[in-house]
Amino acid sequence: MTIRVLIFGSLARELSCKDIVIEVSESATVSDVNHALAAKHPLNAAFFQSARLAVNHAFAAPNSPVQHDDEVALIEFVGGG
Repeated sequence: MTIRVLIFGSLARELSCKDIVIEVSESATVSDVNHALAAKHPLNAAFFQSARLAVNHAFAAPNSPVQHDDEVALIEFVGGG
């Protein structure tokens, strides 16, 4: 199935896009989405493999299922002090 992952912040600027479209199996989990993102963008693979994803406006665990009509967004960590 096709999943569209929304991208924000500095990563969106670095990749020059606001979303990434990936293909995953019908029984995909958040972890599968992370791996598909890493495969599509190997230069950022380490980041994508550990990135936090939100599904339908809530943080999702790696084993959470993903459906074709879910809103999936990559949440970039922000540091400060």
